Amino acid sequence: MEENKIILYGRPACAMVPSVQNTLKRAGVVYEYVDIYNVLEARERVREINHGYESVPTLAFPDGSTLTEPSMGQLQAKLQSLGYEVRSPTLMGWLQHTLQHPIVRAAGVLCIAIGMISETNWLLLAGVVVLGLGLLIGRLRASTFRRK
Repeated sequence: MEENKIILYGRPACAMVPSVQNTLKRAGVVYEYVDIYNVLEARERVREINHGYESVPTLAFPDGSTLTEPSMGQLQAKLQSLGYEVRSPTLMGWLQHTLQHPIVRAAGVLCIAIGMISETNWLLLAGVVVLGLGLLIGRLRASTFRRK
C-alpha cells in the first residue's frame, strides 16, 4: 500500500460504502478499497481503530487520522482539510449512484415480488424500471471503464 493513499475499509454488504466511494471519486481522491472479509490484516486494523468493533466504512488517511462511519459532511470537511475539492454531484451522477445502491436494488426486487403476488401492475412495472435502469447504468459504466 502506498503511504500517500487513503485506505477505505469496507465490506460488500455495507450500505454506506457506495456513498463514501462516490464522494471520494467526486473529489478525485486516489484511494484503495480493502474488503475486511477477505483480508485478515485489514479486519484486525479496523478492530484496532474501532476499539474491537468491525465498523465500516472506516477510512485511514495519510496523516494518520481515521474516520469511522462518517457523515458526508465529516468526510467532505476532512477531504477539504487535505486539499481536495469535492465537486457537487451532477443529476446523472446522482441518478447512477442512487439506482446502483444496494437498498434501491432490494426495493426494486421487493416491488416486483409484491406486484406479482398482489397482481398490482404499476408496482411490478416500478420494480422492473428501477432494476432495469440500475443494470443498464452498471453495464454502461463497465463498458466506459473498459474503453479507457
